Amino acid sequence: MGKLIKLSILLTVLVLFVVVVFSSNRIDDVSSNIEELFFNVKNKNSDSRNIGEASPQNFGRGLSTSDQQHLGEVADPNYVITFPKDHYSHASFDIEWWYLTANLADEEGNTYGLQWTLFRFRNPNAIYSSGQEPLKSRTDSNPKSRPKAEQSSWSNEHIYMAHASVHSDSKHWFSEKFARGDVGNAGVGKTPFKLFIDDWLWQSPTVSLLPAKLTFNSKLISNHTNENDAYQNGVNEKNANIDDVSYLSVQLNLSNTGPYVLQGQRGYSIKSADGKHASHYYSAPFIEVEGTLTMSDSLIFSGHHEHNSPKNNNKENETVVNKVEKSIDLIANAKQIAVSGNAWFDQEWTSQLLDQATLGWDWLSLHLDNGDKIMAFQMRLKDQPNYITGTYINADGSSTTLMPSDIELNAIELTPVGNKELPLNWQLRINSKRLNISIKTTKNDQWNPASVTYYEGTVAVSGTHNGEGFLELTGY
Repeated sequence: MGKLIKLSILLTVLVLFVVVVFSSNRIDDVSSNIEELFFNVKNKNSDSRNIGEASPQNFGRGLSTSDQQHLGEVADPNYVITFPKDHYSHASFDIEWWYLTANLADEEGNTYGLQWTLFRFRNPNAIYSSGQEPLKSRTDSNPKSRPKAEQSSWSNEHIYMAHASVHSDSKHWFSEKFARGDVGNAGVGKTPFKLFIDDWLWQSPTVSLLPAKLTFNSKLISNHTNENDAYQNGVNEKNANIDDVSYLSVQLNLSNTGPYVLQGQRGYSIKSADGKHASHYYSAPFIEVEGTLTMSDSLIFSGHHEHNSPKNNNKENETVVNKVEKSIDLIANAKQIAVSGNAWFDQEWTSQLLDQATLGWDWLSLHLDNGDKIMAFQMRLKDQPNYITGTYINADGSSTTLMPSDIELNAIELTPVGNKELPLNWQLRINSKRLNISIKTTKNDQWNPASVTYYEGTVAVSGTHNGEGFLELTGY
């Protein structure tokens, strides 16, 4: 008992020392913001951070911590989206994401659903000057009290989060990363273009988004044919019974075969009937994918970046490929699978989408067999009717914005997934296109058990048109 008391005292002193040191550099502010943002700690009595015990925040239900006084820049209907400038970060907006989904298949006809997303969240308790120099916190009444923080790159507005998810028929690989912005381990590069967080890397050889190479790795969180067992193990990895391969390394070559599509009104996407919810939003729906999935029981090196060394990027890219191939060669039981297919990319930025009035959304991206594409979404808002809109994209790249009067999107039934009832079966009708299709998930349990939880998974299309695509559900 005496040793236990001494150990407790030692740990207490150590914790106090860490708190004092970190608070001088505003790390405590960062931690608090992450907790409030992703774990809704203001409404919790428990300090548990176990995914199975904590209450992860749902995407859509008041995720943003900004209030009206500290709201970031709002979407402007007169803003003109231009490239490559708008591939880059829009730091004055509260949230932004670069988002890829892909419907892939191997040479044997096995299918895979892949998602990779980099999120940027703006911290509403900090101010950033146009010169990109960190300023004092809005909550700091005495700016001289924290001079070290004001001189530190850690005292900036931005928090990055990234998700990587791959589904086979019975397996689900999923990983999540967090990073502080502007300190070198997460962000957006311009010359050439890249998205990165730690060793996850989207690298273009040019200043544009595409073509690009995407490399990342992910951990196996479920390996079950029983959907409910898979969900339960995804929620709490510690309870998962996984005896098979544990990691997946992904290397993809992305080629753009069509134009970028500006969603809504020239890229100004209205999300509610009253027009108060809107974003800037464009898509790259014509992406062809070729690459490899490498399964192994060891984590394989994914990528590398030099945040401040753009001149060395050509040599750097060669080094990345060589290191990945060398890492794979060193693992005797690594299994490589060649895959190919279609992908859809979205970039969206806003300060008006994740307030307390937003309950969530249902979003679809569809690749039809005739080469046409469809984006459709339904916003669910408090004390307002659901708002449905979308875009019909012809195979030649021309597009038509679908107003609520042009489109019918209805959930047919609810399907149990773990402890939730989710709309996984939809009917979509667009009379002007003589389109009436059924949309059904290819696998029921495609829930992402992240700190910010949501559903992301592959769908099959049948009816007047056939095809494939992705369904995203938030706020459930």
